[in-house]
Amino acid sequence: MMKIATIGSGIIVDRMIDAVSQVNGIELYGVYSRTEERAQEFAKAHGAQTYFWDLDTMLQDEKVDVVYIASPNSLHYEQAKKALEAGKHVLLEKPFCSTKKEAEALFALAEENGVMLMEAITNVHTPNYKAVKEHLPDTGEIKMVQYNFSQYSSRYELFKQKKQTNIFDPKFDGGALMDINVYNLHFVTGLFGMPDTLHYYGNKGYNGIDTSGVILMEYPGFIAICTGAKDSSSPYCVYIQGDRATIRVDRASSGVCEHVDLLLPKGDTIGRKDRAEITKEIGIDQGFHMFYELSDFVRMIEHDDFEQYDQYKKQTLMVMALLDEAKKQRDER
Repeated sequence: MMKIATIGSGIIVDRMIDAVSQVNGIELYGVYSRTEERAQEFAKAHGAQTYFWDLDTMLQDEKVDVVYIASPNSLHYEQAKKALEAGKHVLLEKPFCSTKKEAEALFALAEENGVMLMEAITNVHTPNYKAVKEHLPDTGEIKMVQYNFSQYSSRYELFKQKKQTNIFDPKFDGGALMDINVYNLHFVTGLFGMPDTLHYYGNKGYNGIDTSGVILMEYPGFIAICTGAKDSSSPYCVYIQGDRATIRVDRASSGVCEHVDLLLPKGDTIGRKDRAEITKEIGIDQGFHMFYELSDFVRMIEHDDFEQYDQYKKQTLMVMALLDEAKKQRDER
């Protein structure tokens, strides 16, 4: 039974601990927070065996096999580096780190220390995402891809008052691109690979951070548009439009991939009143979405599945390269 220790005390850690309780082969051992009081409180709330407020002490604990990191974005690299050097497997929240160069260094460290490292990006691990892959040929020739993950941030009101929080602070590598649009990038590249070109257009706040933005990616024969917003809301949805059918995924970009339909056009006469879509459900009624990423990570470790490991590594590095380019364009505009 592998033992996991968590870094962070936000809602995403609450959800990961729920996933740990559902996955065979792993159990919650300890939690880390920056103060003893908060660490103790968090451990008590989740029934952890122990708690830490000194990161080095946690990483020196031989009982810790896996570390889950969900700290502010800018801390991901240094904390993951320490955990890997201590010989711990690491499940690292998105965005993986700040640059592709940092990502490459972390993967090299993992290999050097004989442990595994994976990005905790939920959508690509779900059964419904796999259903999308399976049914892509049903759409015919792809013409247009639209991804929207727009979620009004509870901290945006503070931001409008020019009160900094981590998620809207350039020093913490915040913003809509890194916190929201990264999901969209994983979804689209997991299906179609590296685009020919990428363009990023962001709405910037008073401190230069992007509060929302659009990524436009060109592929041979079609365009993919990824919208991510923390300053406004919209239903989370993906449309993959082909010349024979369209795949629609509800709550896809946030990682849930809740519902997947194949939409088949009925008739081809403009203006006909009966021109409607025939809907065919191609997804399943999934369980808790974070269960799947953790299950995949545990299985890879238990079975030394380096073939699957290399696939996830390749995807993370591809997304990090795209984020590097998008950030460069954001900062230059």
